[in-house]
Amino acid sequence: MKKGKVFSKGQAVIVLMVVALGAAVWLNMKFTSNEKYLGQAKLVNGTSSKKVTETSAKVAETDYFAQGKSDRKAALEKAQKQVAEMLDSDKLTDTDREQAAKITGEIANRIEKENNIETLLKAKGFEQALAVIGENGINVVVKSQGLTTAQTLQIQDIITSQSNISLGNIKIITVK
Repeated sequence: MKKGKVFSKGQAVIVLMVVALGAAVWLNMKFTSNEKYLGQAKLVNGTSSKKVTETSAKVAETDYFAQGKSDRKAALEKAQKQVAEMLDSDKLTDTDREQAAKITGEIANRIEKENNIETLLKAKGFEQALAVIGENGINVVVKSQGLTTAQTLQIQDIITSQSNISLGNIKIITVK
């Protein structure tokens, strides 16, 4: 090492990365608020979206949960009808019949899990709840003014105990 040289190139790069990381942490802290509730609307374009959220939530509150359950029931009836038509066909092979039975079992399993999750959420104090299991995850809609961390963990615990869905594939949506 030459005399008078304080930092090598590698050390300079490390120092720059640490400074960049510090700046990123500072910016993150500056621009994120420490809200008491998770899932609550934040400021958009310098104005509060609370008024818009309240208006849309009033409309959504009255019909959202009933409509969601009605839509799910209609989709189930449609799927059952399609499976029944497929099974009545003379052109089906045994493999096709097995596959139709497998699909029917999967649908029934999803419905059972959704109902169990909704029932347990209501038992934990959520006035309204709607669970929709998809191919890769689950969306859970609960009626709430905002969720505390404890409530979010409670919902996640119920979902993971009733299904094999990982935490990363759980989406929790609140409706006021």
